[in-house]
Amino acid sequence: MTTGGERRARVLLSRLAEPYDERVQQVVAEHGVEALVGYVLRDGRIPGGPDLHRLGARVERATAVDDAEVARLVGARVLVPQDPEWPACLDDLEHPPWCLWVAGPGRLDEVVRRSVAVVGARASTAYGDHVTAGLCVDLVGRGFTIVSGAAFGIDAAAHRAALASDGCTVAVLAGGVDVAYPRANAELIDRIRRTGLVVSETPPGGAPARMRFLARNRIIAGLAQGTVVVEAGLRSGARSTLKHARELGRHVMAVPGSVDSLMSQGAHAEIRMGAELVTDGAEVAELVGHIGADLAPVKRGAQRAGDDLPDELRRVWQWLRPRSSSGVDEVMLRCGLTLAETLGALRSLEREGLAEELLDGWQRRPVGSR
Repeated sequence: MTTGGERRARVLLSRLAEPYDERVQQVVAEHGVEALVGYVLRDGRIPGGPDLHRLGARVERATAVDDAEVARLVGARVLVPQDPEWPACLDDLEHPPWCLWVAGPGRLDEVVRRSVAVVGARASTAYGDHVTAGLCVDLVGRGFTIVSGAAFGIDAAAHRAALASDGCTVAVLAGGVDVAYPRANAELIDRIRRTGLVVSETPPGGAPARMRFLARNRIIAGLAQGTVVVEAGLRSGARSTLKHARELGRHVMAVPGSVDSLMSQGAHAEIRMGAELVTDGAEVAELVGHIGADLAPVKRGAQRAGDDLPDELRRVWQWLRPRSSSGVDEVMLRCGLTLAETLGALRSLEREGLAEELLDGWQRRPVGSR
């Protein structure tokens, strides 16, 4: 279990330093969180390390906050590594969060045990929203949790589909769990908070910022067994989530779109880079689910007359015309069988209702007249 001192140090560090601060990450890797916070509280100087005196300016304000009271007021709880609810999958990240603020009734480690991240363009098309909804409804029906970032477009479509299917969904925010962003999605985020989970490594009250969005994408990828991008431009931030998933060795998937759509160019680029092409939830589940238990059904075209015929009968049947007759000699020459084999096949096709004999030869029987 994490000691009380390390827990306090981690929560305090989340207020002192951003998760993408490379100098802080360096010191934590070498000295540990407690030692780093101790150095900062003293004079900001790290023995043999970078000068982090700049963090000292934030100490007074950070230490004045009663995080337990803040958590109570916003209806959240704080998780740190080795807590029972801490999702071990996040430990695979090169730089795991210092801590996580979590709001909602679900238990984070359990709901992400079988989960898929669904991300994509904010300016999604009707096609993207439609595909996302169908994919997520299918995944929820197969027992998967949907993880996304509560942004406009594909993120929102993924969350809404999960909620509409009475499934579980996790929203990873770039700001505090009490800061609904984008504001237009405040009602959606509130619904997620009531039935699923809202998660952030930024303390309550923290404003969303560009670098925080990019940093939170690693958490989205880390929480899920695989990440699907439905629509994305070439410079879409959603592609950074796929990058993190790829680095983690998780499944990376992309839904194809029209080659003329700017919103699908990023997805197509990911497919060229090795992302698995998927078109529905069943195909996603087969990749990220249990081997042998989550197999996607084989997709077939419409069943046609003659599909189940043995090879010899099919060879004869394909040379019969539907609206004019063919002589036995003509069929025999075209299919390469002997006269006896051809006549035998024609009689078998007649019994199957697929051929009929006329006065001047044989013809294919019209479909539906059997």
